[in-house]
Amino acid sequence: MKKLSLVAVSLLSALVAGQASAAADTTGFYVGGALNRVAVDVVDDSDTGTGFGVYGGYNFNEWFGLEANLFATADLGDRDTDVTAGALTFTPKFTLQINDMFSAYAKVGVASMAMNFDGFGFDEDFTGFGWTYGVGINAAVTEHLNVRLSYDVTSGDLDADHNYLNVKDIDTDIKQLAIGVHYQF
Repeated sequence: MKKLSLVAVSLLSALVAGQASAAADTTGFYVGGALNRVAVDVVDDSDTGTGFGVYGGYNFNEWFGLEANLFATADLGDRDTDVTAGALTFTPKFTLQINDMFSAYAKVGVASMAMNFDGFGFDEDFTGFGWTYGVGINAAVTEHLNVRLSYDVTSGDLDADHNYLNVKDIDTDIKQLAIGVHYQF
């Protein structure tokens, strides 16, 4: 997570030092992708890994929009087990325009979550619904190209699809630090 943070801070610093941006377009549709450092907390255990995500939304004006985010990670677990986790989230997003280049945002909404545990002869899926919230900083590199650094937390109570592991449900928190790039149409 420290490496991702260092890359994000370096990228944002370079943008500040080298960019005299024209006024960026802050309304309308946008779509992008992200590289995530993910931590999954289940009961008293925590695993971390790298994940990928896609996101998009619509900004109705410069301070309010709606966003959807789909992310997943597949390299959780240890050498005996494989753990994958992901979620699809829907949130209203509230943005504070700092200047022509930078803005900060906060969002809170609902999530559909899924996890899979594969190991020791078992393959169990857990699914359910939960809540998500997040904050971030957005930098308008050009009129349409944006880079953002975000931190999101998705929490839910997931139910076992088959109950092979004699576990009916699990409380899960998925935390992600992400660097994303999106195009503002």
